[in-house]
Amino acid sequence: MLYAIGEIILVVIGILIALQINNWNEDRKTQANQEKYLVLLKAEAFNNLKEIERVKEMVSTMNTWQVKVIGLIDAPQDTITESYVSKAFRNTLLSTYNIKYENSALSELKSSGELKNVRNDSLRKYLIALEPAVFKVQGQEENVIRSFLEITEFAKINGSYRRIVDDNDMDKLLDIPKSTKIKKSNIHLLSQDQFENRLLHYTGVTGNLLKNHYPRLEEHLEKIIALINEDLKQ
Repeated sequence: MLYAIGEIILVVIGILIALQINNWNEDRKTQANQEKYLVLLKAEAFNNLKEIERVKEMVSTMNTWQVKVIGLIDAPQDTITESYVSKAFRNTLLSTYNIKYENSALSELKSSGELKNVRNDSLRKYLIALEPAVFKVQGQEENVIRSFLEITEFAKINGSYRRIVDDNDMDKLLDIPKSTKIKKSNIHLLSQDQFENRLLHYTGVTGNLLKNHYPRLEEHLEKIIALINEDLKQ
């Protein structure tokens, strides 16, 4: 009987050891998988930070010119040159910008169910909150685009885009012949209330995007990178 009991104990110990080894192997696989995702998420966050910086620079230039155009509204019209107005309008009425976000690593982490295995609670919370943070920025970018379309539509109807093109030598860029006729002035737009109203709204939503929304997302991404670095060290 002692021999039988000993056999049973050995079998149980063997099973427990096998289970422990299996659990250890599974934990090692999970950890290796997590490290792979963390490296991908870190690279993705860095790329998004660089993209924000790239777009911020262009949006900042646009916002600076928006403010300059607002300054022209109160300036005496006889001190304003057509060429300067065309330059100012080129930088405010011909293009707008938005960030192209990378999210393939985070999407894969969520769809694979691996997000729950992120050991660092703070990192997991920041990763969960990243998508809503991006949506907020995208929503503000859409506000800027809508405001941009409103003011450009008004300028197209009441002003001369050809004057902007010709004064900025953009005919070669657009591959069109330079106009041989003098186009009407755009200076009169500065004295129109509807133009001013649209410009003020356009400038406001752009400034909000630049000074509040982009910096918050940058801080969020920087925090994710810091937490990932901390986790990888451990």
